[in-house]
Amino acid sequence: MNYQTTALLIYAPLYVLFVVACFGLAFIGLSAPIFYGLFMGLVFPVSISMRLHTLSESGQALLMKETTHWTVYVQGIPVQETRSSLKNPCFRTPERLQQFLLRGFIARIFLQVAAVALLVQQASAEPLFSYYGLAALGALIILLVPLYRTVQLLRKMRNGALALQQVEGFEGYQAFFIDKKGAHTALDKLLSVL
Repeated sequence: MNYQTTALLIYAPLYVLFVVACFGLAFIGLSAPIFYGLFMGLVFPVSISMRLHTLSESGQALLMKETTHWTVYVQGIPVQETRSSLKNPCFRTPERLQQFLLRGFIARIFLQVAAVALLVQQASAEPLFSYYGLAALGALIILLVPLYRTVQLLRKMRNGALALQQVEGFEGYQAFFIDKKGAHTALDKLLSVL
């Protein structure tokens, strides 16, 4: 049994800092980071989940889920809650798995480049000297770091650094990215915001 006594945002201070920076930039007229946050944090994961659900219904993929039981304190009252989270999907062939991931990462890059293009368009509307130029530079850094990480993941995929694991009980494969910190599921890397 897991216990939660505070809001989930407090557990991820980097995301809180990202949201605060996005709203701060939006107040001076740079809404591209908010566009990025909404699309990469909400629209993109929902569309990937819907696509995985469609593939699962047609028998092309197996969705592995993890169910956890939580006690959440809502205004001091303990509430029992069951959470189900999507784990790494399995595909019948390694080629189909790599095709799904390649399409996902290309869509991710497209959205990230669109956010950078929107930022450039917004920044060119105002003079770039003064605080506005510094804010635009900060927003550009916020958007370029995840884009760089996505390009690095695509390079790892192309170079064969994607670790495939065959799943027992289902004739299929799931993918992992391995780095110095350990193995990370390909779905987590695909859906990460930052």
